[in-house]
Amino acid sequence: MLLLLRADLPILGFRDPDDAMRLTQVRDWIGGQAFWDVSQHRVNPPLGGPMHWSRVVDMPVALIILILTPLVGAPTADIAACSIAPLILLGGLTVALFIAARRLMGNMGALTTVALLVITPSVFVRFLPLRIDHHGWQTMLAGLALCGAIDQRPLRGGIITALSVALWLQISAEALPYAAIFASILALRHVMARDQAPRFMAYVVTLGMLATIFLALLRGPQALAARYCDALSYVYVWPLVALSLTTACFGWVIGTKTAAHRALIAALGGAAAIAAFLLTGGSCLTGDPFASLGPVAYRLWYMQVLEGRPIWEQTLSLQGIILLPSLLGLGASFFAAREAVGEARMRWLTLTLLITGAILVSMMVVRALSVAHMLSLPGIGWLLMRLIAKVQAQHTALLRVGGSVGLILLTPAGLCAAWVAPTSEPEPTKANVANCRSAAVLAPLDRLPVATLFAPLDIGPDILAKTRHSVIGTAHHRNSIGITAVIQGFVDAPDQARNVILRTRASYLITCDGLNEGILYGKENGRGLAAMLAKGSTPDWLEPLPIKGPLHIWRIRRD
Repeated sequence: MLLLLRADLPILGFRDPDDAMRLTQVRDWIGGQAFWDVSQHRVNPPLGGPMHWSRVVDMPVALIILILTPLVGAPTADIAACSIAPLILLGGLTVALFIAARRLMGNMGALTTVALLVITPSVFVRFLPLRIDHHGWQTMLAGLALCGAIDQRPLRGGIITALSVALWLQISAEALPYAAIFASILALRHVMARDQAPRFMAYVVTLGMLATIFLALLRGPQALAARYCDALSYVYVWPLVALSLTTACFGWVIGTKTAAHRALIAALGGAAAIAAFLLTGGSCLTGDPFASLGPVAYRLWYMQVLEGRPIWEQTLSLQGIILLPSLLGLGASFFAAREAVGEARMRWLTLTLLITGAILVSMMVVRALSVAHMLSLPGIGWLLMRLIAKVQAQHTALLRVGGSVGLILLTPAGLCAAWVAPTSEPEPTKANVANCRSAAVLAPLDRLPVATLFAPLDIGPDILAKTRHSVIGTAHHRNSIGITAVIQGFVDAPDQARNVILRTRASYLITCDGLNEGILYGKENGRGLAAMLAKGSTPDWLEPLPIKGPLHIWRIRRD
């Protein structure tokens, strides 16, 4: 990975704007910003850009920077931290997945699973150097939660799963459906077998306790009373506490001797959680957390972020990429369970149910496919081992060699490649366009005095990370004021756009040739500011600066 990305590392060539924003957040924290303050104060000053990101993800990056800065200097320390931190997480996932797979099918199956892990693009792309955003954490913690769910020691397993999910919840509210999936599966096992009761009880009690403690420690005690729909908050943490306390109390009072008693404990705990959520949920019960963006920003920004959209809004090619590896892993895990006996069968069935839940989540939010694909790898590994044994038992060399090569199609990468080849639509030929987020393209901004820039949302984080300037908006939904201002400023006709822009503190306006965001704004309104600037028509309240290259800079005249 380091070799393949060697050209990007020295220039911090982030593949995603969120990684650039993460580095900016880490630098601000190291520079003295309060631990509980994760707002980005260089976004839409003086208001600042509200953020809901977690310091958990910041910690390893910040630690590496602090250790290396005295030795190699801040710029090199930044590069090293952004390169090393994702690989550490990949190491954690590798260990977790190896342990889980070994519990399912022994050492050889575990090694096969790990081999599949590092050749499955949908998973390892989350751990590429410079990918310091939270998606790698989510996948790694899902692997650790799997370890606990099939641990041979139920009590320890429940605690490990709860610890993983509680930490995951601090990082992203996308962990909420997985918290429910693990609870449901462990509750089912708890009802079926008394020896599994400690796993379920430990999970719900530890989860409620740790979710509350982590929230207070990482967000501040005030977070326990704050209501947010897009992150762990009062809305979700108190239902978890209700589940924890109710389950613990009735478990102690009723006992777990009979299946009926165990079912009643789980049902009462679940009912308490649902009742608490009905009391705390408020607008989160029915509202869209992104509705506050307003109709223009919702349509031109949020609806364009396809990774956060459901599967039925994706292309046929992408739908296959999302589903096929997961369905193969699901089927293979089911057949592995049929062949296994005793506790081994229950572990495989646990994995089968987890994959089923993860598939449903990935169908609703496409970026969740990494978790579903990761959970599918042990089943695919089991299937490949079985088929390789059958192929190698053939007497004809041609069958042995051809069959072995053909099994490549049953790896996630091979399966997706076989699907994409006939289903993908040819993309229109594009002229060579510069990477508008690169340090080289943004270099002319260094000639300007420190200022606030009215720039497209997609290049905002890289401007923050690679220059001293501030921006009005970035593609982070809590800053609805800044997002709406940027979109309206570029889409509205020049006279109306001027009014929008002058209400901000921006001193310069930025565009970049070939940026998809600018093209979208131009298509939305052919007479809007973005479209007019793309045609070379400049309103008199903008003064173009003599800059060569794809980046264009105008000074905003306020008189």
